[in-house]
Amino acid sequence: MEQTTAGSGFETQGKRFETHGKVRVAKVLAVTAPTTPASVRIDAALDPRDRFENWREAVSAVFDMEVADTTAFDCGMTSWKLGQLVLGGFWSTGNAFVRDRRKIAASGVEHYVVQTLIQGRSVVREGAVEGDWPVGSVRILDMTRPIRTQADAFSNLTLIMPRPVLEPLLGAPDDLHGATLAPDSVGAGVLRRLLRDLSDHAASMTEVEAQALGPGVAAMVASCFGPSVAAAEAARAHRPAATLSALQRHVRAHVARPDLSAESLCRDFGLSRSTLYRLFEPLGGVQAWIRGQRLDEAYRRLTAPGGTNRRVAEVARELGFPSETSFSRDFRRRFDLSPRQATLCPDGPRQAATTDSGLAFRDWIMQT
Repeated sequence: MEQTTAGSGFETQGKRFETHGKVRVAKVLAVTAPTTPASVRIDAALDPRDRFENWREAVSAVFDMEVADTTAFDCGMTSWKLGQLVLGGFWSTGNAFVRDRRKIAASGVEHYVVQTLIQGRSVVREGAVEGDWPVGSVRILDMTRPIRTQADAFSNLTLIMPRPVLEPLLGAPDDLHGATLAPDSVGAGVLRRLLRDLSDHAASMTEVEAQALGPGVAAMVASCFGPSVAAAEAARAHRPAATLSALQRHVRAHVARPDLSAESLCRDFGLSRSTLYRLFEPLGGVQAWIRGQRLDEAYRRLTAPGGTNRRVAEVARELGFPSETSFSRDFRRRFDLSPRQATLCPDGPRQAATTDSGLAFRDWIMQT
């Protein structure tokens, strides 16, 4: 067993993660030194209700959370900003982690999450191959895809990686969601030790060292997970991943452009229609993918502060939908609520836990 939970933190190879950060209700503070990586801690010495609020706010940067009994809930967290990467040690008495279409649209987080389960039990319920996540295994989740997991009392190490850091190193970047390396596999062993070593040294490394580690860590993750998606990659031998990634970035950047379409993509990238359709076929088709991105942007606009003052017809028109009726129909199909309901939806962005400098925890993850 590499890591065990305890009442006020956890240990990795004899080194204890202390939770002595000055954390207040719904506000996670960063402890930052001029030359060392910033860190964020949840103080397990706080009242359990306060710990729950801090945990919920921090986790909300990526997942929505469901807890059966908040009065019996306990948790702890220590995270470090290692250049573009965020490394965290987490433990809790158990909860469900949910990332649905609403959360994906609202958060704007498109990162990969690499996790190793140290102790406890976690089960994938929806969004990927269902089943247990074994202790000692390493899995990767794609934050552009829905997922629902249920965890009993657990501890894990989690690495959050920006998509542009890892994606160029992968032959099939869209086939990774839910991929899991078995506990006794070489890849799991290498990554498990890598995450443990990073957590052991995170507090003592310099900011320069933290920045320099990013490319090497990304290369190691890609090398270990590459063989696990080799079959999917071979099946898509005619799909240039780099081109698809560039197309997706272009669509996200120009989602409100009125003439954004299959025709404009073919023109801008010099592709034939058949090639474009083949690239997007695994994602449901190019038109459907563009529409999905526009609906996600609509959700963000309607749930943003002041969204209640936006007219649905105005948002639909801004994002190129031919009519409010068709927009409302597609919106309800994707998010299971109407656009008007979304303006009052509690799933929209809210003020997340913040650091001393006022930086929201979500922005801390997104910061490059």
